[in-house]
Amino acid sequence: MKKLNTIILVVVLILLVGQAATATGIDERMLPAFLTGSPNSTSYSKDEIAQNMQKLELLYRLVDRDFLFDIDHKEVYESMAKGLFTGLKDEYSAYIVSQEASDFNEDTTGIYAGIGAYISKNYLEYRDFSKPSTYMVNISSVFPGSPAESAGLRSGDLVSHIDGEAVDDWEATDASKALKGQPDTPVVLTVVRGDNTFDVTVIRKIVSVPTVSVDWIEDDIFYLRITQFTTKTAEQVQKELSDALKKGMSALILDLRENPGGIVESTLNIADMFLKDQVIVQVHSKNEHSNRVYTSSAQTLIPTDLPMVTLVNKGSASSSEILSGALKDNKRATLIGSTTFGKGLIQIVSPFGDGFYTVTTSQYLTPNGDDIHKIGISVDIEVNEPHVDVDQMDDYLDFLNSGLIDKFLEENEVFTEEAVRSFIDENIGEEKPLDDDIYRLVLRREFLAKISLEDRPIADPQYDLTLNRALKFLKEGQ
Repeated sequence: MKKLNTIILVVVLILLVGQAATATGIDERMLPAFLTGSPNSTSYSKDEIAQNMQKLELLYRLVDRDFLFDIDHKEVYESMAKGLFTGLKDEYSAYIVSQEASDFNEDTTGIYAGIGAYISKNYLEYRDFSKPSTYMVNISSVFPGSPAESAGLRSGDLVSHIDGEAVDDWEATDASKALKGQPDTPVVLTVVRGDNTFDVTVIRKIVSVPTVSVDWIEDDIFYLRITQFTTKTAEQVQKELSDALKKGMSALILDLRENPGGIVESTLNIADMFLKDQVIVQVHSKNEHSNRVYTSSAQTLIPTDLPMVTLVNKGSASSSEILSGALKDNKRATLIGSTTFGKGLIQIVSPFGDGFYTVTTSQYLTPNGDDIHKIGISVDIEVNEPHVDVDQMDDYLDFLNSGLIDKFLEENEVFTEEAVRSFIDENIGEEKPLDDDIYRLVLRREFLAKISLEDRPIADPQYDLTLNRALKFLKEGQ
């Protein structure tokens, strides 16, 4: 992989944590630590910090002396550390305590020790104990070459017990944690396959989570979706694009919808595959000497004249906005969809004690110098996807819980427009509380969810309005 012209990047992993993740769904890792420079020892009042620390120590010792019960000093320390960052009143700055550190590392790198499979599980309120698939863990897909594959697991398997514990009352996150552990340790799964039940011992290994999925549309249009930027994403993208070029790719659709961000170095390396001697992003920090302008190298992986569109929406954030902003400002790709999330702040992270801290240090601007924070990046072609208004949510939830979806799936082994139309007419009636497109998309989503990931289409242009619009643009140029 060729390097960027500016400097070889040192990877430091950043997380948009806690409050922000809860509020926005964003999961963010940002720029290398050198962007912030060394701490400026003259930029704060040492006396004020020293005075505050003296008062805090006195308060702590008074509590230690007088508190009736035993004190968990580690928990107290971590609470104080979290409180320090809470006082900054910045939703992106936080202290990540020790018990969350392993999840932090996994999210950042996209690597963990586990069995190597996608799993799913119904929410507890939707269990039906006459249907095992609603209360057991479902194996949705098995990664090629993974421990799960070696142990003979396959898509469609159900797991009733993990290490002897029934999963009936577990949420999906509980099952996921139980499947992960130290490398080379065993986990015993009780598997239900058809009418057979048996135990399988799987040896956990280091697993790299795929963040890139691809498909071909109409034989020569290549569809590439990036769900997150991890340390492995650029490598995966490079491989897929190289293979696509060999197979005669005539146009490219890059899908960044619902991509919350990730490792910026990975994003920069991917941008470098498309841009030639062009600015990718500008970074501005508190200290001017730390400001940087990142420029792509003199060579590209993808020919600069190969037609390209990029799909974005409100869920495209931060690193996704760096990439889409670079492609738009440099007129390398046409943006289709809806305005992006709008996160233009940069955090660094560093291990500290048994945890990590992350703090906002910089902001980034697009190549044209646009500050997109809380604004987002506008698209070249807007597509209004069907959505459920707030005042329609009760009707929407009623439909989801009505049992009609299961009825449709049981009656239709093949998904057709005729089947959908007939279903809506017979079961919803003329006084429809929701638009037909909502019913259609929900039925399509649930139909695809029943198909194993290996057989499920990655690109679904007939029922994906934004993707359909991208195809029209590539064919007609408008």
